[in-house]
Amino acid sequence: MSAMLAIAIKDLRTFSRQRASLFFTFIWPVCVAVLFGMLFGGSNRTTPRLPVVVVDEDNTPTSKVFADRLIARDTFEAIRGTRPEALEAVRKGQRTAAIILRPGFGEASSRMFYGTPPEVQVYTDPSRQAERGMLEGLLMQQGAERMQSMFTDPAGSRENVQKALGDLKTAGPGTSPGLEAFLGQLDTFLATPDAAQLAPGGDAQGGAAAWEPLRITNEDLERQRVGPRNGYDLTFPQAMLWAVFGCVMAFGTTFASERVRGTLVRLHVSPLSRGQVLAGKSLAALLAICIVECLLMVLGVAAFGVRASSWSLLLLAIVSTAVAFVGIILLLASLARTEQGIGGMGPAVMMPLFLLGGAMMPLMFMPPWLATLGYLSPVRWAILALEGAIWRDFGPAEMAGPCAILLAVGLVTFVIGARRQEAE
Repeated sequence: MSAMLAIAIKDLRTFSRQRASLFFTFIWPVCVAVLFGMLFGGSNRTTPRLPVVVVDEDNTPTSKVFADRLIARDTFEAIRGTRPEALEAVRKGQRTAAIILRPGFGEASSRMFYGTPPEVQVYTDPSRQAERGMLEGLLMQQGAERMQSMFTDPAGSRENVQKALGDLKTAGPGTSPGLEAFLGQLDTFLATPDAAQLAPGGDAQGGAAAWEPLRITNEDLERQRVGPRNGYDLTFPQAMLWAVFGCVMAFGTTFASERVRGTLVRLHVSPLSRGQVLAGKSLAALLAICIVECLLMVLGVAAFGVRASSWSLLLLAIVSTAVAFVGIILLLASLARTEQGIGGMGPAVMMPLFLLGGAMMPLMFMPPWLATLGYLSPVRWAILALEGAIWRDFGPAEMAGPCAILLAVGLVTFVIGARRQEAE
């Protein structure tokens, strides 16, 4: 065991002295993570339009018009839905808010200056206070547009005013003489051509101190955190695989270099067995991969808000990834006899695996046909395992699949590579 550790420490020292290897195993992956993390939205994954769900529980012509105007607004990315669908979309973070027009909305809208105003229920994540305030302002703005619409269609507005007058008279004497007089004068005014001059875009402003265009009832709905919290949750698993790529090239080159320079021959004629030599060199590669992956994760946590949903499962994913690619290193080293051979064969083998596996494009953004081909790449299973521990909220059972595949890849490639090395 001491001999194996001595060989591993020797290889790690050699690795740490190679500036090019350190650049491609740490600096370059960091650049990839930061650059693409910024492209995918960085720490603020917001959109200029508020994604909302509009639910019309009143189902009257008035509520339908109000809902249609909400959906048509440039400030909203709105869809229709039922109450359960809307609440589920907000809970899962698919929509910022659910806007629900309560029953009686249309009836209340016909009472412009008295009675209970039309009610709108708004469900939002309590952590999204800025979006809630913006949403309330936009809803109140649209509610106030009813006052302007009164002068756009004076004839239709007269019907509402006359209905209000009828309601007041039915209620009996002394209910609100001032309001009854106001509505009577408003009815008279709407019958004149001058009413059309106060259409939207004019300078007139109306209403009384107690008038509310809408009554907005805010409800908190805790969001279930589904999906990456920010762009760096997507890119740091990719960066960790690029660090692995750098280790593959560095240790593969070391194998070939020692073969060409006769170092392997001297190790083989020493008291150490071939198995001990391979085990020591493989241990060095395993430790190097685990170290650079952990360093990248530490950087992601400290500077970019990356968080693991399970640290123990993340450690399992890191070790499984390292095992898989140690076997691949040994297999490549047994196939390429020289440093130039590794330099040509390594990228030729690894780049397609990285393309199919999601290291160049996040798995969630890949077209279906490419995602299907990606099942052939160990890179896909490594990224899936890392993402599962970071933001996919995998449990032990879900993590078992990708980690088992990685361990199997490592075992098969290691056995093949070791046998080829022994056959030399």
